[in-house]
Amino acid sequence: MKVKIEYLKSTKVVYFRRIGIYGTENKLLMRAFKKWVKTENLFQESTILGIVLDNPQRIPAKNCRYNVCLITDKKKFKDNVEQRTLAGGTYAVFKVAHIEKVIIDFYINIAQTIAKNQLNVLSKPIIERYKQNLVDKGYCEILIPIEQK
Repeated sequence: MKVKIEYLKSTKVVYFRRIGIYGTENKLLMRAFKKWVKTENLFQESTILGIVLDNPQRIPAKNCRYNVCLITDKKKFKDNVEQRTLAGGTYAVFKVAHIEKVIIDFYINIAQTIAKNQLNVLSKPIIERYKQNLVDKGYCEILIPIEQK
């Protein structure tokens, strides 16, 4: 699997959060978020981020947090929504098929992927990036935070 190194600048996002076991409920949160994004007329050329905030090997699965975010400079919305600034940083970017099994397999094999690519991983959240133009072609990206070399 090919890796690309990318620096992300700090950026403003709006987000929905859920707490609980990662899996199907995250998918439902993503669906609800996309619906909200469309009602706000923000869907065109959008980039949605799924942020895995906790490692279920270190934190009880029922307490794991998952955010679904949209990068936007807009400040006022029809409905109340959480807003924050994501800190910038350097990431190893992996393009994967936007298929649930492929994404799950990526996470299952993440330790081997990190070792194979000799990545110095930081203790920051992994980001799933869904750029609309990539999703339309059947892909998404997984961004692993790394030390800049």
